[in-house]
Amino acid sequence: MDETAQKIAQYIAFSTFEDLSPGAVSSARRSTLDTIGAMLAGSNAPGIETIVDLATGWGGTEEATLIGFERKLPVHSAVWCNGSMARALEIDDCVDFLPVHPSASAVPALLALAQLRKNISGKEFITALAIGQDLIIRLGLAVRKNAIQSGRNNLFKIFGPTAAVARALRLDPSKVQHALGIAFSHAVGDGQCALDGALSLRLQQGIVAQGSLISGLLAEKEFTGAKEFLLGRWGYLKVWEPNPRLQYLTEYLKKRFYGEQITIKPFSSCRATHPAIDLALRLSKKHELDPASIRHIKVRTSPEIHNLVATPHETKIRPESAGTAQFSIQYTVAAAIMRHDMFLAELDPKIYRDTRILDLASRIKVEPDPTFRTGSVLGRTVVEIDTEKIGIISAEIESPLGSPECPLSFEECAEKLRKCAQFAVRPPNDKTIEKITERIARLEELEDVSSLIVDLG
Repeated sequence: MDETAQKIAQYIAFSTFEDLSPGAVSSARRSTLDTIGAMLAGSNAPGIETIVDLATGWGGTEEATLIGFERKLPVHSAVWCNGSMARALEIDDCVDFLPVHPSASAVPALLALAQLRKNISGKEFITALAIGQDLIIRLGLAVRKNAIQSGRNNLFKIFGPTAAVARALRLDPSKVQHALGIAFSHAVGDGQCALDGALSLRLQQGIVAQGSLISGLLAEKEFTGAKEFLLGRWGYLKVWEPNPRLQYLTEYLKKRFYGEQITIKPFSSCRATHPAIDLALRLSKKHELDPASIRHIKVRTSPEIHNLVATPHETKIRPESAGTAQFSIQYTVAAAIMRHDMFLAELDPKIYRDTRILDLASRIKVEPDPTFRTGSVLGRTVVEIDTEKIGIISAEIESPLGSPECPLSFEECAEKLRKCAQFAVRPPNDKTIEKITERIARLEELEDVSSLIVDLG
């Protein structure tokens, strides 16, 4: 038998709130606040209306809130839409040392389940989310080559939110294994959609959120899945990720929670662009830069980051869509300098086609440097700005804003939620946002987590 799968199933089934570290609890709380904000803003993102129209047209029992639309849908439809919204604008949480998004599917799935069952407490919710976050990161560490290096998108992302759902359903170890095995049938992912700026990138997260919820509910009813889903002859790691580092999956379970290392993103773009944006904003503020005085900007980063968000140069300096703008160091740095931020407003077509920003973007050169590789996916980044008035100014960074080393506080996350809410299809009022923030601040005290979003539906 697959002993690794068995140990993981026992960990999921038997972990309690008291087992969690304070850091894991804090991270889960911030991720919940952050993901609700991502869903609200994502409700108005390109492609989401199409998904919502399809789901609404299918009809069915009103069970779970469609975030941002003030209506309810059957739980499987709502979670499909909400999961897609959570990733739609690249503002959901992530991990700096892996190309992994731990919460974009788990939070929508858990919120939908909470509305379906009305019996999930705040402590149960936090425990489930923290376990799901921990597992998805452990799987990312077990894989020898990450998705940016191999091009094999993270099919394993289905297992994290499924673990969260299984724990919230209080499944025993055997049923947990079946839930994860069923989830293997829902595994999806391709990296090409990110390179092409395709809408299917956000859709994947919705499919995963839906698949994880369905997998847990099926396992609860004795439906079976592959119990040796990881290391069986045709299990995930055997077929897709040879020679895995299995120690990451089972070492220090209940003692080390990788969710402590989750990053909350301050900017609405691929995390790989954030070090350069952070440096550009710091230098601009420190030296009170006049954008008109900038001759050239040089950004030096690792080859992997260069390949993901800096090339081909002509495409990156003139993005054709919000998606391509988010995956461009040249555009995001230029927009940040010109507008003093790189958030949702900077994804408006009028802004990413602004000739002043594009002119500055054309003067930004990104150079790959193998020596800038580190243990983090982001590596090191250096920004040099050549100005007419003060010459060359530069700065270097390894841990940009939002990282565990430079984290956003809960109040900063709340401010991000307020910013996100303004972009929803139907923006909630300030009173509603404050209610949500206050409830999440004391999340472990809630008897019924469905109250978190009752005012949004």
